[in-house]
Amino acid sequence: MKIQVTSDTDLIVRSFAYVAKQLAPSVQYEQILGEAEKHRSALRLLQRDAHEMAEQALRKHALTKMESARMRDAASQAIAQGQQAISRIAAQYAPHKHAA
Repeated sequence: MKIQVTSDTDLIVRSFAYVAKQLAPSVQYEQILGEAEKHRSALRLLQRDAHEMAEQALRKHALTKMESARMRDAASQAIAQGQQAISRIAAQYAPHKHAA
């Protein structure tokens, strides 16, 4: 599951990078920030789903409490890294960057 969350997170970050690059020449920075928030929302949904899957596996006794906690922690870490990446990408398009 960690690999799936990591690859899904990477896909969402790449999607935002592509959208931001396409929008940058012609839109206001606020629109890029709006897209960033949409992609962060997708990451939050991915995290929620990963946590629910770990919880279901725990209830079905497919995982121990420790394994379930590790899976949730790994998913949370991957999501946090994805959110940071989106913030870094969005910052590249901040108005002060274009003024130079």
